[in-house]
Amino acid sequence: MSGIALIGPGAIGGTAAIALAEGGAHNLIICANRSFGQLVWTRSDNEAERSFPAKVVTDPKMARPDDWVLLAVKSHQTDSAADWLRATVGPDTKLAVLQNGVEHRARVAPYIPAATPVVPVVVQLPAQRTAPGRITTYGPALFIVGDDAASREFAALFDGTFMRVQVDGDFRTREWEKLCLNAASGSLTTLTMNPDCIATVPGMRDLAQRIVEECVAVGRAEGAKFADDYAANLANMLAARRSNRGNSMFYDRRDGKPLEWDARNGVIVRLGAKHGIATPVSSTLVPLLRALDPRA
Repeated sequence: MSGIALIGPGAIGGTAAIALAEGGAHNLIICANRSFGQLVWTRSDNEAERSFPAKVVTDPKMARPDDWVLLAVKSHQTDSAADWLRATVGPDTKLAVLQNGVEHRARVAPYIPAATPVVPVVVQLPAQRTAPGRITTYGPALFIVGDDAASREFAALFDGTFMRVQVDGDFRTREWEKLCLNAASGSLTTLTMNPDCIATVPGMRDLAQRIVEECVAVGRAEGAKFADDYAANLANMLAARRSNRGNSMFYDRRDGKPLEWDARNGVIVRLGAKHGIATPVSSTLVPLLRALDPRA
């Protein structure tokens, strides 16, 4: 049995907590701003509801170092989780970062011991937090990690649960593939406040492809591997998909919350400049997204 501290029980963290609670093999502590007594899981496909008792702490002073820490706040909330990280990450702790983007390690480095094993996690999980501790999922749950000892140990935490964890030897490509999706879909749906804009608005499919093309070029410079037709295929997939459901940045704009534009789009501009790669479309989108952020 491992001791696990989960920081940030939103849609992603809450689903991870439910999977761990369902497995029942670990001592799970949830670090949150608000207390709640139960984790409640609703599956949208059959409206089945299950509940699990939750151990919640609301003050970093109540936490202690654990075997594992799962950081599931959004990328732009990492700084606000600094006290939780300092309280829960000790000399023998492993840290899994369940966030968007490709800068997982750099984001947490200021708040943890230098020797801490860090496991970046690509999240493919359609879910929504409807109230503290209450999560609705809308499809299969998948985490992707690299193929190293700490990542395999992270995957084993979810053995026997509904959470599938894929160990992948080409994690670099997987994280850039997810970034391509987030960079195009997240930015355009948030700017238009139309979750189906790529499928329904003339010209949006081509704009999505140009965003992905820039992301692919920068990703290749960072070591990711893409087929020559990857950008066109992803744009076609987005143009064919209608769900009437937005992504997390879409809902954050709707609700007046800070936006995750930097981890999704700003990183393309920054790393593009690092490699001398022009990113004109992303460089245009980033100021527009920044202007929508209530922190601007």
